[in-house]
Amino acid sequence: MSLRVARGEYNPENERFQYYVSFKPTLDPTANERGAEASYRIEVAVSLTETGELADVAFTLPVPCRDKKTLQYVATTDSAKVVEDRVFVTVPGLSGDSVLEADGKLELDGAGKIMGLEIS
Repeated sequence: MSLRVARGEYNPENERFQYYVSFKPTLDPTANERGAEASYRIEVAVSLTETGELADVAFTLPVPCRDKKTLQYVATTDSAKVVEDRVFVTVPGLSGDSVLEADGKLELDGAGKIMGLEIS
C-alpha cells in the first residue's frame, strides 16, 4: 500500500504547516473528521523539503501501540519501516532539506489499529 500525505494551511501563529500521514488504505487524509476512536500524543522528527513538503517522519511508538495488531496498517505501508519501538516513514520521490521536531498525534481506529498521524 502506498503512503498518503496531506498538508494543511499555513498557520502564521505557529509559523508552520499541519500534516496528516494516512496509513489506513481507505482513509482520506484531507478529511476533517477521520473517525479516530483513540489517540496518543507523541513527539515526531520530520524532514521537510525546501518548499515545505513532508519528506521523512520518525517517531517512537507509545507502549500500548507496539503489538502486531496495532501496527497492521503501518506494516503494510510500502514506505514505512518499524524497527523495535520506532517507526521511520519516507515519502517516495522527496528529499528533506531540514529536520524539525514537532508535536504529533497517533490516531487509532475502532479496531485499535494505527490509522494515521497528525503532525502540527
